[in-house]
Amino acid sequence: MNLTEALVNIYNRVSKDGFNLATAAELGAEATLVSESFGIDPTSAILLAAIIEQAGSCYYAEESNLASYMGCTYIQFLKHHRRLRDMSKKGIILIAKGQGETYRATPEVLSALEECTPFQPKKNTDLTPAEFFARFKEIFNRFNNECPNQLVLLDNLDYLIRNNTHLAFCREALASDLFKTCIDGEKCMFFYLCYRYLTEGVAEEGIGALMNFIESSIDTVFYSKAFAREETTLQMGDLLTFASMDGEVDPSVAALSDRVKEEFFSEAEIPEQETPQYKDLVSVSSIAPRELFFNEAEGRQIARLEGLLEEQALRKIQDRLTESGMRKGFNVLLYGPPGTGKTAIAYELARRTGRDIFRVDVTRLRSKWVGESEKSVKALFNIYRRLCKGGKKAPILLFNEADAIFASRYENVRHSIDQLNNTIQNIILQEMESLEGILIATTNLVTNLDPAFERRFIYKIEIKMPQKESRTKIWKSMLGDLTEEEATTLAGEFDFSGGNIENIARKSTVEYVLSGQRPTLSSVETLCREELLKRTGRIKIGF
Repeated sequence: MNLTEALVNIYNRVSKDGFNLATAAELGAEATLVSESFGIDPTSAILLAAIIEQAGSCYYAEESNLASYMGCTYIQFLKHHRRLRDMSKKGIILIAKGQGETYRATPEVLSALEECTPFQPKKNTDLTPAEFFARFKEIFNRFNNECPNQLVLLDNLDYLIRNNTHLAFCREALASDLFKTCIDGEKCMFFYLCYRYLTEGVAEEGIGALMNFIESSIDTVFYSKAFAREETTLQMGDLLTFASMDGEVDPSVAALSDRVKEEFFSEAEIPEQETPQYKDLVSVSSIAPRELFFNEAEGRQIARLEGLLEEQALRKIQDRLTESGMRKGFNVLLYGPPGTGKTAIAYELARRTGRDIFRVDVTRLRSKWVGESEKSVKALFNIYRRLCKGGKKAPILLFNEADAIFASRYENVRHSIDQLNNTIQNIILQEMESLEGILIATTNLVTNLDPAFERRFIYKIEIKMPQKESRTKIWKSMLGDLTEEEATTLAGEFDFSGGNIENIARKSTVEYVLSGQRPTLSSVETLCREELLKRTGRIKIGF
């Protein structure tokens, strides 16, 4: 009888007759084979057979189904939790969370059964520093990818640490407040930062992100305030501190303390920290050149702004502003009707002056949690400051379509959402006051602009609808097959923005691909009339 046959016999017999003393006695040989193969007791062997069968290769066995299999109630099944935890520590099963706890065999167990080879349990004792930290990272990877269960994570790390007290990390951890007074959420925060330090060389994380390890929303608010006051056990025990850059403390970001990095990780090889990558940072090298056409007045203003944003000119201007005691930041507002190319102008200015763009997603600045929106806004400007200090040229901070953010603040606040908007706006106003880089905002609705914001924009450029001469150039640029006369005809007949003309050009290209016929003046005029109907044929809804 091999291991697979033993597991099948166990599962079938218990499913048929239930789990009792008589069944356990009759399965003595099978249970002994399984228990000896995995280093577990006979009852754990019976549980393992059920987990493998019920979970299959892709799913997890539900706790309620296992309780039914063992012929007991949920309360009675609790006595088996210790056995399940022990199997998790030994790398035999994975424990996740569903309605309750859920279980499945590890890939290593399934591989041993599939190939009929002995199961090799994970080594957890007497590890070398390299083996210990590799095992540490493996446990955390499993937690991130397969088993999002904090109790199991801490259980496995606790087992690993207590079995390797000859290592500096384990000795320091057990002697610290981490294993004396910290709650589970705090332990997870600390171990997560250790994991990042080991894998990325990064020893810090935003406090808002760390709060995800605190499962109760009430506790989240409490610990957020405690962090701000530096009153958490982790901070008072010199395990965590606030991050800093160039001597400037950032209260929105937590970091491992210098003591932890020096004493806990004295035997670890820490990778060199890479340059931070931000998903909202657009590299100048990825910005494609784009030909833009302006009316005469706007063209002069944009050309002047481009000259000011050239690095050498900008540095001279900022130095002179500093000497005069004035703000050195450049805040620019581009406003006008939709489709006039405000966003395209910002990108083209970035490309021509060799600057990256740091885009602001306005929707992500608002959170349902009290205090989180304020942290998000502050974190945004903290990241931008780091980008300015870390690069040769300050990137452009782009608030695209920022109508809501820069709108007038509420005077008579009646709802919490109004208070939230006012708070976000006040923070942005303060940050604009001390900004040392370049902020560009685009908006369609300048009439509702708050006066406080208006004062902070050193340049306010209105991008009007293109005049006939500009529209002609846009038509020729978008549809190269048009003659000068045809482009002029279209520009005179249809008062379109550049965005509208681009829409028509794209549709014309699609028609050419489908039919194989090049666009004619007549076909383009038809598309123009369809676009015109979409602009004017709106149906009013409501009052």
